[in-house]
Amino acid sequence: MRHDDPGLQPERTSLAWLRTEAVLGAIVLGFMRFVPGPGPVVASIGLLCLVPVLVLLFSSRESHRARVRGLDAGGGTYFLWRNLLLAGTVAALGGCALVLILLSA
Repeated sequence: MRHDDPGLQPERTSLAWLRTEAVLGAIVLGFMRFVPGPGPVVASIGLLCLVPVLVLLFSSRESHRARVRGLDAGGGTYFLWRNLLLAGTVAALGGCALVLILLSA
């Protein structure tokens, strides 16, 4: 079965991923600016959390192309690693923020 809208659906999905990655990058930078704690520790955690954000951003072009190819072939392409990387980054950042806030209180 051929996909009826080969250009727009993958485009919307890719743009949603780009917005999510950009917002996560902004949240990491906000973490580095506003979370209390020892400066080197907060900076290290922030920089470590920026690495997956950059990986997601730099891989988004190839992911979009793979998504388009999958829809053209009549199927879909699912990137479990992207979901796990995003969820892991959010969980790690949230956990570290919670610990640093509780330790500074």
